[in-house]
Amino acid sequence: MILAYHRVNPWYRKDALTVSPEQFERQLRYILKRLHPAFPSILPAIKSNDFLITFDDGYADNLWYAIPVLKKFGIAPIIFLTANYIGMDYIFSRYTDKEKDRFLRWDEVKKMSDEGVVFGSHSLSHPHLPHLPDSQLWIEVAYSKKIIEDKTGKTVDFFCYPYGDFDERVIEKVQLAGYKSAFVTLQKGKNIKESDYTFLRTGIYGHNNFLAFKVKIWKNYLRGKIS
Repeated sequence: MILAYHRVNPWYRKDALTVSPEQFERQLRYILKRLHPAFPSILPAIKSNDFLITFDDGYADNLWYAIPVLKKFGIAPIIFLTANYIGMDYIFSRYTDKEKDRFLRWDEVKKMSDEGVVFGSHSLSHPHLPHLPDSQLWIEVAYSKKIIEDKTGKTVDFFCYPYGDFDERVIEKVQLAGYKSAFVTLQKGKNIKESDYTFLRTGIYGHNNFLAFKVKIWKNYLRGKIS
C-alpha cells in the first residue's frame, strides 16, 4: 500500500492538501499496528502487507513537521519534487504566506538526501504531461531527473505523474529517461492497471476524518490482497 500526502503543518485546518502533525502521527500509529513500513529501495517488490509513505511537490513543511514524525517511527518516505519550484519564492495561489507556504530549498534537499531521505521527480513544472509535445514532455521528465541528481549527488529512480495524468507515450518517456518505477494517485472513475510504472497510491487529505482514513486503508489493503 502506498499513501500520498502533500503537506503536514499545524496552521491549515481546512486545507485539503494539509494534515496536521497530530493527524499524521495518529495515522502512522494506526498503520504501523497493521502493516510493515517498506523502504523505497525494495521497489518494485512491495508486498500487500507493506506500506510506503510519499509526498508530492516538495513543500518545506515536509522537513519541518513530517520528517521528525517519520524518523520517530523509522519510516523512510519518498518526496517527489517539482524541480522548478525548489529554491524559488513562488507559492501556489491558494496560499498567502511566503515563508510558511514555500517549497524546500536545494540546500535543505541536499541535507535531507544526505540523511537518507529519498527524492523522486514530480516533473519540472507540474503540467498535464499527455498534453505536451514530445520535446517538452522529454524536458519535463528527463531534465527534472537530471536537476535533482545534480543537486543531491544521487540517482533518481522514481517518478510521480502530476495530476495522476499519463498515457502510454508518457510512460515510454519515463522509461527512456531511466526511472525504475512511477506512481499515480487513485482517482474515482479511472480503472488503472497496476505495473512498475503505474504504482497506485491512496491520497490522504485534510478533510478525511479518522474514520474515512481507516476506510481508505482497508479498502486499499483488500484491493492489494485481491489483485
